[in-house]
Amino acid sequence: MKQKALSALALAAIALLAHSVAGRAEAKTAKCYFSVNNVTYIDGACRFDFMAGDGSFSFNDMRMKIRCQSDDLGPGQCSMASTLVTRKGTFGQLVITSPGRGKIYWNGGSALHAHAEISPVTRQGACWRNNRVKLCAW
Repeated sequence: MKQKALSALALAAIALLAHSVAGRAEAKTAKCYFSVNNVTYIDGACRFDFMAGDGSFSFNDMRMKIRCQSDDLGPGQCSMASTLVTRKGTFGQLVITSPGRGKIYWNGGSALHAHAEISPVTRQGACWRNNRVKLCAW
């Protein structure tokens, strides 16, 4: 009985690993443009990664630098509370809500998480926009 349960668990783990590897595209460097309220945060190279089969993606200007103020989780590891941003950067994600419509979550240019929501946005070619935001990736 125990052997059968372990075999089933191993098969489930292998299936999950195969699905995650096959379903995930590699992140790539792309050209991005991202502005909010007429302030440009990204205009050039960015890291681009599809998140789901629906076209949702993450974007990152690759500028943010962080360091641990203390290794409170062990050597070289720290919690969010102990993390210090030493150089600001912009990252976020576009989440598709329906065909041609979505929401943008971003970090405001300096936070460690993409907490600020801008929605709705609509697709126009390689760009997603509304009256206060424009996000493009090529």
